[in-house]
Amino acid sequence: MSKTLSQWLHWQETLHPKEIDLGLERVAQVLKRLLPECHPSSQQNSPAVFPFTIISIAGTNGKGSTVAMLEAILSHAGYQVGSYTSPHLLRYNERIKINQQAVCDTLICQAFERIDQARGDISLSYFEFGTLAAIDIIYQQNCQIAILEVGLGGRLDAVNCIDPDIALVTTIDIDHQDWLGSDRDTIGLEKAGIYRADKPAIYGDINMPNSIAELVKQKQLSFYQFSEDYCYQLADDLKQWDWSYHNNIKAEYSGLPKPNLSGEIQFKNASNVLMILQLLAEKFPVSGAQIRSALSKVQLAGRFQIITKNPLTIVDVAHNLQAVTELKHSLEIMLEKQQNINTMTADNRSLRIHVIIGMLKDKDVSAVLSLLLPLIHHWHIIDLPTPRAMPAQEIKSLLEEVAIANKRAVSADVFANFTDAYDHFKHTGNRGNDLLLVFGSFFSVSAALNLLSTEEAIISYE
Repeated sequence: MSKTLSQWLHWQETLHPKEIDLGLERVAQVLKRLLPECHPSSQQNSPAVFPFTIISIAGTNGKGSTVAMLEAILSHAGYQVGSYTSPHLLRYNERIKINQQAVCDTLICQAFERIDQARGDISLSYFEFGTLAAIDIIYQQNCQIAILEVGLGGRLDAVNCIDPDIALVTTIDIDHQDWLGSDRDTIGLEKAGIYRADKPAIYGDINMPNSIAELVKQKQLSFYQFSEDYCYQLADDLKQWDWSYHNNIKAEYSGLPKPNLSGEIQFKNASNVLMILQLLAEKFPVSGAQIRSALSKVQLAGRFQIITKNPLTIVDVAHNLQAVTELKHSLEIMLEKQQNINTMTADNRSLRIHVIIGMLKDKDVSAVLSLLLPLIHHWHIIDLPTPRAMPAQEIKSLLEEVAIANKRAVSADVFANFTDAYDHFKHTGNRGNDLLLVFGSFFSVSAALNLLSTEEAIISYE
């Protein structure tokens, strides 16, 4: 009897002894068995040859937004595009898309069955199963382009088992220290492991670690960096923008609309997308009209997303210091639009911000709490349904330490789950001038979307 998708996923969670097990040997072996037609050479270490162009995207933040914009533009241009991202928010199917549409249970289960038969006695992790399924489905669906988000790191991430034709590292900041290292140079070198010597490599930020600069010189990469080789210029109205490559602005890259995703950071993410399109232009040309249309319509859940208006509820998957810095900036812009707050804090502002937060223990939780402390009226701290989570009581203790260090009072409660925390907010903090922010983890945002995705809920990216 065939397994359902839920049964497959539950079984995968118990198959491998480690939830995260970096390394390419197992997944590469299974891929060779799964798609032998893509491995024409009998040489042991010969690279696979796939009938689609591969774009790999790694980095600390911005990966999901970059994938969303890139697949939106290429799909709108008429190309058959497959994408792979992780984690998901509501349904596992979100991880694998064909032309922006999540694939059905049947396709995923069929891929899982093929992978299980191909693996033999090789143990695979939950993430490795999903990565192989994405590659298999993209192949079976005759895609022309595969856009693959690297899950963690780069060099040893399962996605890196296939060679990209273009590789982008969006940003580098401190995150996942237990697996990637404790400083930006070490983390940068791990993430830059997706670069290939004979293929274009992009770094999508101004602040590039020295380790990546050295790697570029050592391997003599065909390399492009944001602000050095390409950049954007905002119009006076802060809505339209131009993209320039080596100081030249082409007509199709001028007067572009603001991406339909919240935050000024999206201009930079969109700039990185246009650099990829520039490199793809000979094989996959895209018109300016197609770019404008796709950017104005692109959507991505969980990025400063308003899901209800009464009470005003915003969810954001920001879960590390770099991402929360952008989140704070977006909050301040929103507040300034509603009232002239300037230096006003949570103590003397009429609009009160409540948060529901849960975080994983491998994050710099203290730094995140310290950053948002001046803006928050009340903290609802929750336990998350994963062994990787930091206990809510421990987060509260860190918050109190941060408050003492900053000589500030703090109001906080601990809850077993999101539902309990939201119920408490509704009964104690749901006033007309209160805003609820849910952030800290994909788990936190997923719980909010599951509970609050009703007919009254809205989806907004403004």
